[in-house]
Parts: sequence; C-alpha cells; structure tokens
Amino acid sequence: MAEEYLTPSTAAEELEKQLGWIVNPRHITLVFYYRDVPGDRAPVIGGRRIIHRDLLPAIANALRKHGWYRPVGRIPA
Repeated sequence: MAEEYLTPSTAAEELEKQLGWIVNPRHITLVFYYRDVPGDRAPVIGGRRIIHRDLLPAIANALRKHGWYRPVGRIPA
C-alpha cells in the first residue's frame, strides 16, 4: 500500500499530471502548516511529511485558495 502515500514532491508532480498545474512542493507543506488541510492523515515521519493520496483534492483546493499554482507553460509575472 506504499503507493497510496506521497511526499510533498511527489504530490506536486501528481497534481501537475492531473490538473496541468505547476506546484511548488513547499506550498504543499505550507497548506498543512496553515491548517488549510488537516495534518492527521499526513504525519511527519523521519522529518518527511507522508501524504495520503486521498488528500490531493483538498490540497488542490487549498493551493487554489492561496493562488499557489500556475498553469503549465505560463511564465509567472
């Protein structure tokens, strides 16, 4: 079942594939820090956050709320 869990980096890659966004893995960490997404299903183990794949929609919504993504191919202003 290890494939059900992601790190912030692999979650960012997954969101890019699914939604066509470019996401900074640091912003994924921040949505947990700011408690936009509850961290109880994404514990920090050995200094790394382990994210359950089911949290990707909630993470995407939090990133959208903060404006922390951009479409692939778009150059930031």
